[in-house]
Amino acid sequence: MPKPNSNNSHEWTLEIVPAHADRIHVVSGLVNEIFIAMIPGTNTEEMLNALAKVRAEGFEPVPHLAARSFSDERQLEHFCDGLRDHAINKILLIAGGLSKCDGLYSNSLQILQSPAFEKAGVSTVALAGHPEGNPADPAAAQSLREKILFLRQQGKAAEIVTQWSFSPGKVNHYLEQLHTDGLDIPTRIGVPGPASLKTLLKYAKICGVKASATVLKKQGLSLGRLLLASDPASFVQQVRGTECFHLYPFGGLEKSAAWLEQQAACIAKAALACD
Repeated sequence: MPKPNSNNSHEWTLEIVPAHADRIHVVSGLVNEIFIAMIPGTNTEEMLNALAKVRAEGFEPVPHLAARSFSDERQLEHFCDGLRDHAINKILLIAGGLSKCDGLYSNSLQILQSPAFEKAGVSTVALAGHPEGNPADPAAAQSLREKILFLRQQGKAAEIVTQWSFSPGKVNHYLEQLHTDGLDIPTRIGVPGPASLKTLLKYAKICGVKASATVLKKQGLSLGRLLLASDPASFVQQVRGTECFHLYPFGGLEKSAAWLEQQAACIAKAALACD
């Protein structure tokens, strides 16, 4: 059984939308990798411009690649050429938030198998994990295994970055299941940053977190008050099996930066106490 997380070893990444690339200076020194979300409606030029800004600020950009956002192979080639030109080493591969496929690619495995992606020069592919299940893919576990095996065959590294959750129990079960299935690859757990209930519900709809949204709606304001009274730290401390976390700054970059600073201060204090 994995041990609970220790207070002094958490490692964080952060997710933004392209429009927020101009404001990431507030998290300087708090994270290294910044993931750039390709939500429905985001075009490739917005993504490429955002990753250039993130790199210029001294962070390592990790752009999303959403399969259903590409209408044809030419559009995918243009984006993959941009990844190569910007020396992007890692991407987060997802199917995308669109409920149906209007283009050539309906799932993320098709992207991995495409000649365009092979030329992108990406060495590490982060894959989406769903501790609360994926309503859009009842066979999510099998789909994940297929992509991991394909990446291994291609000589590429694989990681998992999960959707955000409020249930450490479900997250721990998910991590244990990965181990049972022999899928022991680096796994980063998604954590919702400090935010109000209204904001969390809005982003749950945008991000397609149907399970979390359902829980929030069923629990109503009682859970909302609970979330506002606490912070993500209590969730993080209950997760077993990984020390890596991915922050979704739904309450705003400034609020998330302040929270990460607080966590860093706690880590520093704990380190001094151990000396």
